[in-house]
Amino acid sequence: MVRHEEGFTIVELIVAVTIFVWGLLALLGANMLVIQLLAAGDRAATASFYTRERLEALRGVSCTALSDGSETRGGAYQLVWDVEPAHGGSAATVEVRVTYPGLRGVVRTDTVESSILCVR
Repeated sequence: MVRHEEGFTIVELIVAVTIFVWGLLALLGANMLVIQLLAAGDRAATASFYTRERLEALRGVSCTALSDGSETRGGAYQLVWDVEPAHGGSAATVEVRVTYPGLRGVVRTDTVESSILCVR
């Protein structure tokens, strides 16, 4: 009498577990990359917010009082702005540069340029 036992052999089980573990490790690696990219995106969004906030503050200053300057926000965001008169003094061109840590320790610098009308 021949028995037909169903199930997995130890070799099949080892191969299946090995493939499963490799798949989990790949997912963990992808998860870490996603976390790093989300953090970099958050830093870029924060830099954009600080830049926009600085531009709005400069728009509230009269053109005769506008001047170059710099400040540090949030401990890691260095803002520098340059003001140039434009259109014979009826406007000013403002360039705001924000420097902050990017992905994998690379320092990023974003620049925004805007015009401010001096009609007051």
